[in-house]
Amino acid sequence: MHYISNHTESRRFIWDVTVFHLGKTPVTLAGIIDFAIIILFGFIFRSLIHKALRSRVQSQSSPQTRHLMGLLSTLASNLVLGLAVIIALDNLGVRLSFLGGALGVLGIGFGIGLQTLAGNMIGLIVILLEKSIQVDDLIEVDGVLGTVVEIKARSTTIMSRDNIAIIIPNSHLIANKVINWSHRDRKTRMHLKVGIGMDAARLDHAVVLLKEIASSHPEVLRNPPPDVWFSEFGPSSFNLEVIYWIEDGTRRHNVLSDLNFAIARRFAQEKIELPYPHTVVLLPEKPEGASADLAVGPKTDA
Repeated sequence: MHYISNHTESRRFIWDVTVFHLGKTPVTLAGIIDFAIIILFGFIFRSLIHKALRSRVQSQSSPQTRHLMGLLSTLASNLVLGLAVIIALDNLGVRLSFLGGALGVLGIGFGIGLQTLAGNMIGLIVILLEKSIQVDDLIEVDGVLGTVVEIKARSTTIMSRDNIAIIIPNSHLIANKVINWSHRDRKTRMHLKVGIGMDAARLDHAVVLLKEIASSHPEVLRNPPPDVWFSEFGPSSFNLEVIYWIEDGTRRHNVLSDLNFAIARRFAQEKIELPYPHTVVLLPEKPEGASADLAVGPKTDA
């Protein structure tokens, strides 16, 4: 019995031996094992909650609802893990006052990064709740045009027309001007400027041709019909503006290119001049008795 008692005391001594100190708190081997077990169960519960919420997310038909529930799933699962860490530290003998002091020291180094991350998370929540930007939307930010392919906790990814992925922080999207070509309705009114030669007799014919060319394009809407405005008198041209609507704003560059080609070909057939900037030099006649070396400066009209 004496041997068994000594053996038991020896095992107790091993479990209770101090491995290290956290501040003034001794950490024993038994405490480390308990800490590891609690953290392990925390990861298990986190994984179960994450999977359960993810299955609910996938059942949602709306992309916006899926994104919002995905965010809540991540926050909930991480909250469970954080709670497990707090319980494990408390069981280890680490008081929250010491933990708060440690976090305060770490906050000096990570404060700026955490502030940026928090700003991006808030940006995500605002974007999802307002539904101002959604997946598949065509947006323009700081002159960069692209289609939204992914909205995540920290950033939003858009794919440019050159197939380049551009990652934009969510905080930037809510703090700056964003043009959403797809918001509510993809239908877009377009403007095409055309300058023709200053021949008033051909002006009406040019207007008819421009309306005909725009109306014949399969992607230009018939209602409202295309229209042509006489915008201004240029230095060497009558400047017209073709106004037309297309169903999908993402196709505006393609339609514009098609119309430019069609106008150039049709105007060449109809002998309608498409002028370019030029300079006219007027040399007055030399007065009688004037020196042959008289230099007259050019008069320009451009």
